[in-house]
Amino acid sequence: MPAGTEALARRLRRQAAWCAELDSPFYASLLESAADDLELEGPVWDVLEGFEEEAGSAALALRLMGAVHRLVLDDTLPALGAHYPSTGGDGDPATTWPVFRQSLVDQRAKIRGLLGSGCQTNEVGRSAALVGGFLEVAHRTGLPLRILEIGASAGLNLRWDRYRYESAAGAWGDSASPVRFTHSFVIPPPLSRQATVAERKVCDVHPIDPTSDAGGLTLRSFIWADQLGRLALLDGAIEIAREMPIEIEQTDAANFLERELANKARGVATIVFHSVFLQYVDEAGRLRIEALLDDAERGATDDAPVFHPRLEPCKAAEARFEVRLDGELLGTSLAHGTGVRWIVNSTTP
Repeated sequence: MPAGTEALARRLRRQAAWCAELDSPFYASLLESAADDLELEGPVWDVLEGFEEEAGSAALALRLMGAVHRLVLDDTLPALGAHYPSTGGDGDPATTWPVFRQSLVDQRAKIRGLLGSGCQTNEVGRSAALVGGFLEVAHRTGLPLRILEIGASAGLNLRWDRYRYESAAGAWGDSASPVRFTHSFVIPPPLSRQATVAERKVCDVHPIDPTSDAGGLTLRSFIWADQLGRLALLDGAIEIAREMPIEIEQTDAANFLERELANKARGVATIVFHSVFLQYVDEAGRLRIEALLDDAERGATDDAPVFHPRLEPCKAAEARFEVRLDGELLGTSLAHGTGVRWIVNSTTP
């Protein structure tokens, strides 16, 4: 067995387990079959050979599934599309796998080319986990919000205030929004609060234009093919993006923050946020971002406060993600913003 195959197979099986836990039995089964095939040095190894030295955080398994899904969505693989739920297929992994495996043979060069790009997702559902943090800042300060998103991909979560959030305890947002979160909350955050966005800016090293055909295809390709609800949320968010265009600056997050935080905007609460972003930043970049945020928070004043809400993986429990405001744990969720359990219920300004 070639060196590296065992490690790659473990990564595929690990992602399969996460897919099963996050209600994607179709991808879970395909990834298990892919791991078996890799260990036998089949077409999966032919596609993934050369990527074995990557860090686990590079999400190779999701890039593989996204590359194949992209070729299904653009009709390069119509036989496979007959099985993919996202294109109206039967969703039977047992009959899908042989076609999937053959697709790796037939489109090896294209798939390997797509694997060279990063995992550029923009999970709209994460707004349901982040909204409580934004409302908390507005509640604590009583100020309009100046929002800066780093590592934003297509910037869809920057438009969080155009979405609708509903729970048994109340609702927040535009009741006519095409993006509606109706089953995201186990324990919802307080949704009776007011918030106004005064300014929003955004950056990414490799931004995606969600309103373009190519950008929309990229975003759809990374949605798991049997999760049609997530696809519907993405389509709604793209519709809002067309109505509310925002330019995504192509630049490094630290460079962006260095410039923006030097501007001490008064009369607004500055929010720097990100979601499932830090794993794609090297150590030097993370340290620089932390230092810039520390300096900004130390220099903040009552009329120009700075806050750092974010959604990132929980170190103690792989399946859970944490919503933190600066160092404070506000709540947890699953990877796609579902299963939100809020901890902080009220804070007096």
